[in-house]
Amino acid sequence: MPWRGEPLHVSCNDSPSNHKSSENLTMHAPTRSLIVLATLAFSLTANAQGITRYKWKDAQGAVQFTDTLPPEALQSGYDVVDSQGMVVKHVDRARTAEEHKADADAAAVAAAAKQRADDQARTDQQLLLAYSTESELVTAQQGHLAAIDQSIKTVRASQIDQEKSLSEQTAHAATFERDGKPVPVAVKQQIETLRKSIADQTAFIARKQAERANIVKNAEDELAHYRSLRAKQGQ
Repeated sequence: MPWRGEPLHVSCNDSPSNHKSSENLTMHAPTRSLIVLATLAFSLTANAQGITRYKWKDAQGAVQFTDTLPPEALQSGYDVVDSQGMVVKHVDRARTAEEHKADADAAAVAAAAKQRADDQARTDQQLLLAYSTESELVTAQQGHLAAIDQSIKTVRASQIDQEKSLSEQTAHAATFERDGKPVPVAVKQQIETLRKSIADQTAFIARKQAERANIVKNAEDELAHYRSLRAKQGQ
């Protein structure tokens, strides 16, 4: 009589091959865990020991990792990396003597420019403090010119007197020469003193005339600058 019982069900899990795969999974899982733990332990040990590595590029552009710094790395720049290869710090390449000189020159130029700006700021402040109005500045300019004119006039008057004295002393010395007598030392010294004094006065007058011309030349610029400073104050 045919079998009429419950149908038979064969589970695939009961096959020999599946038993083998299960065993492999069971055996490999601890192995992988050990590898991960070993890697982590190595990383922690490296960090604890303070191991430093350097990352840099060689002349061909290839990235290199080394425990020491070769001269090539210093010339091209490098990264300090930790045990995981993460960049801790970047160090730029070593600068050449020419670059250091260029930096120093640029710094000197910048310092000089700052000094000029500071000097101009002080001059502007003094200008504003000295003259509360534009008319005061104009009056001061005119007064300065008048003082120079008076100084030139005074020195010129003295110079005319000394030129007259020099003429007299020169004529006096000539009388001795016509008589065939030596010119007295005192007369010679007086003539020399007068000539030097007249030359000094001529130089003084020339300086004052140049100073006056410079004041006249800059008066309009100074006045315009003063107006600009006052306008900025009013903003």
